[in-house]
Amino acid sequence: MLQQFLGSTSKIIQFGLLLVVYTLLQAYSFYWLLPIPFWQILVDSLFHGLLLGIIATFLWSVFKYGNFMALTVFQRLLNHIALGLLSLSIWLAIGFALFYWLFGNDLALRLIPFLPIRVFIGLLIYLLIIQLFRIELLGTDNESEKIDNALPLEDIKSASNNQSELLERIAVKSGTKIHVILVVEILFLQADGDYVQIFTRNGKYLKEQTMKFFEEHLPENQFVRVHRSCIVNVEMISRIELYEKQNQLISLKNGMQIKTSPAGYKALRLALKL
Repeated sequence: MLQQFLGSTSKIIQFGLLLVVYTLLQAYSFYWLLPIPFWQILVDSLFHGLLLGIIATFLWSVFKYGNFMALTVFQRLLNHIALGLLSLSIWLAIGFALFYWLFGNDLALRLIPFLPIRVFIGLLIYLLIIQLFRIELLGTDNESEKIDNALPLEDIKSASNNQSELLERIAVKSGTKIHVILVVEILFLQADGDYVQIFTRNGKYLKEQTMKFFEEHLPENQFVRVHRSCIVNVEMISRIELYEKQNQLISLKNGMQIKTSPAGYKALRLALKL
């Protein structure tokens, strides 16, 4: 999970710079408020900065794979509030425990009156993470729609004309186990970097393969690429409805929901003969 954030030298440098800036800003701010030696405040700030980085990484993954954009505004609000409370509680509890363990009870008790300030800082950072994720998600969707809209409808119709062999089952290795997934059991497939997440009623599986490969080797009358990053089994669809302007929202039989791009919806209409 951390690999996608620290998988390159530039990202490691960015993370390091943000950590240094946060540590120094908090340390100098608290230095004028707390009757504690500066080096101890500096250590405390460093620990809290590292904890924020770890929690932010997990939150980003939750937002990415939780399909939040398919929820209603009220459901999204409840989820964000619950995640925010949980994240702040974990951050404060672990940070206080580390300070208590390193410097003892007397110094740790001096931090308690300043917990509201720390809560406020954590809340601002949490809101910033949400906003950054929304910006990235909107940017990805816009780029995907531009690519999808640039494809002629004829290309959508003939996407699998050159198939050499259709898949009937997919083998996925997980540790020492090998899972065999029947194609008819697949709900949908979702791109995940250099991998593809395969969703079934029994769970999801990670396969090192490309979306293009599955688009070309799955039955074209059953599987439709409704988005640049998503291929859906049309037999698992229970409902299609309008969602935000020209986008459509697909509801699957297991309750999960998926957005379509305009070009993906055209391909879906062709598959459903609408």
